Order: sequence, then C-alpha cells, then structure tokens
Amino acid sequence: MTDTSGLSHLGSKSTTYNYDSPSAGMLEVFPDPHPGTPYVIGLDCFEFTSLCPVTGQPDYGRIWIDYVAGGLCVESKSLKLYLVSYRNHGAFHEACVNRIADDLVSRLSPLYLRVFGDFNARGGIAIRPMAIRWKAGVTADARAEVESTVATYDRLARRSG
Repeated sequence: MTDTSGLSHLGSKSTTYNYDSPSAGMLEVFPDPHPGTPYVIGLDCFEFTSLCPVTGQPDYGRIWIDYVAGGLCVESKSLKLYLVSYRNHGAFHEACVNRIADDLVSRLSPLYLRVFGDFNARGGIAIRPMAIRWKAGVTADARAEVESTVATYDRLARRSG
C-alpha cells in the first residue's frame, strides 16, 4: 500500500486556493508504487490560466505534463492547486512552462520530465513552448529505455486538440 501520511491536500475537508504566487512547496509527493519500472505518468490540465506580464490580460491554455518517476510521484490535487496559483501571476508562456518543469524536477527528481504548453492564440499567434528535463547521470541504456517508453506512450495517448 502507498504511504499517504505526508499528503495534506488530498481528502482534506477544506481547500485553500492561492491565485498569484506559485511555489514548488505546494507540490506534494508520494513514493512511486512501481520503482525501477519505467512507465509514463501523464497529467493534463485543460484550464490553465496566467496573466500577460505586460498587459495584465488573461492568457488561457493547456498544460501537458509527462514524466517517468525517479522514486516519487506528484499528488494530483496538490498539482491542481499549484497550477491554479498561476491564475493571477504575470509571466510569459515560456516562463510558465519552464518554471513548472523546474518546480516539478525540484520536488520529484524524475528520470525524465516534459511540460508542454498549448496556449490559445492571441493576435493570431498560438504559442506552444515545451521544456524537457533529464535526471543527471542517467545511463545511455536507461535513457534509451525511457525514450522508447515515452515514444510508445505518445503513440497510444494521442492527444486531441
């Protein structure tokens, strides 16, 4: 059974929402239930919102997170609360995607992590930044196995727009 004693958001009777200051500390983790087995964990947020840091106008998009655990998994309610904290946070799309990737890496230390942002068009241009992170010291064999697993996942989990 998975140890959930360190989780405070999941199952709580009350939830506190923070709309303007994302922090990696908001992300709660639990032990990977299948350590040593490379498999992809895909998390899709279809209602991501942040603010343009120049105009203050809202930006809307989707955030897709895929990772291969390195011993820990992110708890989904804490991830939701973390992503909601961007709602009134002013940052460019590229900065949001890279910060999400860096914050997840700091909490999870995954073998592999990919964050893809698919933002709604503004001014006729859609912006789609992607950040990829690899755990330092991953061997060539382990990297090849992870890449193969991710490629299979991508074929099977075709995302539609």
